[in-house]
Amino acid sequence: MKKHWAVVLPLLVVGCMPEDKDGDGIADGVRDPDTVSVVAPANPKGTVSGQVLNTRMEPLAGASVKLTIGSATAEKPFETTSDASGSFLLTNVPAGAEVLVTIGKEGHATLRASALVPSHAGNIPINNGNANIGAVALAETKSSVSFSLLTPSGYPARGAKAYIEAVPAGTIAFNGGSATAVSSVVVSAEADSMGIITFSNVPSPAELARIGGVGDAAGGYRLWVDPVDSNGDGILDAGGYAKKIDASTLVVSGGSQMLRLPAPRNDAGGSETAGFQLVATNVPSLHYVKLPDGDAGKPAMELQKKPLRNLLRPGEPIYLGFSQPVARESLLALVADEYGREKFDVIVTSSAAGDVYTLMPPSSIREGQEYNIILRATSAYDGTVRTWKGYFISGDTRTPRPLQLASAVYKDGTTGTVGTLDPGECIIISFSQVVVPSATLLDAIVTTGEASPPSFKATPAAPPSANACFTAESPTKYPIDSTNFNEATTRFVFTYSGAAINLTTNTVKVKADFTKFQSADLSTYYESAWGAPVSSGTSLEAPLGKL
Repeated sequence: MKKHWAVVLPLLVVGCMPEDKDGDGIADGVRDPDTVSVVAPANPKGTVSGQVLNTRMEPLAGASVKLTIGSATAEKPFETTSDASGSFLLTNVPAGAEVLVTIGKEGHATLRASALVPSHAGNIPINNGNANIGAVALAETKSSVSFSLLTPSGYPARGAKAYIEAVPAGTIAFNGGSATAVSSVVVSAEADSMGIITFSNVPSPAELARIGGVGDAAGGYRLWVDPVDSNGDGILDAGGYAKKIDASTLVVSGGSQMLRLPAPRNDAGGSETAGFQLVATNVPSLHYVKLPDGDAGKPAMELQKKPLRNLLRPGEPIYLGFSQPVARESLLALVADEYGREKFDVIVTSSAAGDVYTLMPPSSIREGQEYNIILRATSAYDGTVRTWKGYFISGDTRTPRPLQLASAVYKDGTTGTVGTLDPGECIIISFSQVVVPSATLLDAIVTTGEASPPSFKATPAAPPSANACFTAESPTKYPIDSTNFNEATTRFVFTYSGAAINLTTNTVKVKADFTKFQSADLSTYYESAWGAPVSSGTSLEAPLGKL
């Protein structure tokens, strides 16, 4: 019996990974799969497409289309042109890229749109995802618009420089995706001798009106005009212009608009009807602006008049900023002492535009002292003449000066003995700096060295004073508007009512005593020009002289 031997060869099954050579996302060789193996593309690509039209929705052939995708654009530009139907297609665009599409054609506006090239369908990576820009409408730039520019005085704004932005000069229509676009045409021009300014190569009003929206989105022209100096004298004849003019307005009116430029002014946001004003100065007592009410309900104007707010450092000029240019050589400035007796010369300097001035007081003014200012100026725009009155105090906020009693004098009466301090005669005490008084009167002591000298109540006597001791002050040589000033003054006065004192045989001294009333109530403190309270331990003394 023969034996048959069977040879069993091992079956070798070789496994392989699925391939996707055609990049469709499905493993090759699978025709009717029960399950599909999805292979993620290593470098997915996509496309960008759209259609270019004019504003009448007619195809624009030959429009250039360029993509900007970071630095890839320089190495491998993505460019094409629209076909006879206005359509375009750019391929092999990196999927997932946010692209900037620039579309333009000679004689038409340029539109820039951004879009995202799809790289996923849900959670599935894909190739050939398409970013469809949609139908892009470009406005023709073969028209011109004109405006007649006049200064506030009615003269042509000759030489006025301006530029215009026509918006929207292009739109995206019928796009269901997320593409966004921006398109405008910007043109500059200069007005002729009649003030007429013409902007060429812009979309017509009819086109902008047709493709624009409504309200803020309405098609139109944003116009910017620079401030105008028609005669070249350095003083502005008109302010600038910055507004949007709806295209529909030009369609209805039939073309050019006459624009009256506003008056030149520095009160930004203010009303033109405010007129000629002093809008900025480092001396607030000139009433250039109304401030909010301050502490303890003090009126706003009173805060502007406080000495500390009107300190002017030695050697520092007074700055004046006007809402309108000042006519050349029309600014007059008078600076006088606190009493309106002595006039000080100031150096007046104007800016090139004539709206900012500086006044330089002389070096002879003294720290702590009050000086009155009177200004007169004429508006170069409308001829309005205005005056301002105020005051400043010479002093540096960084170096407060201690209060001192500068002098004490008496006024010899028409009755009594000459050279004798008689009852009923005035005694005037003057400090080294202005003092802001309180409601409590200052104690003034007249002494010849006795143990219990008489005490009197001294009252502030800011000039021009109605006190009988100062009848010769009214009127003063240089007028002072006392109603606009605060009560700060260097001068106090009281009437002597003690025994007669022969000044030839007695040395008389006067004390300004701040010790008797301030320790209990801090609100009664007197205040120096630097805003510092005069301490309750202060007692100042000066010999009595004759006025």
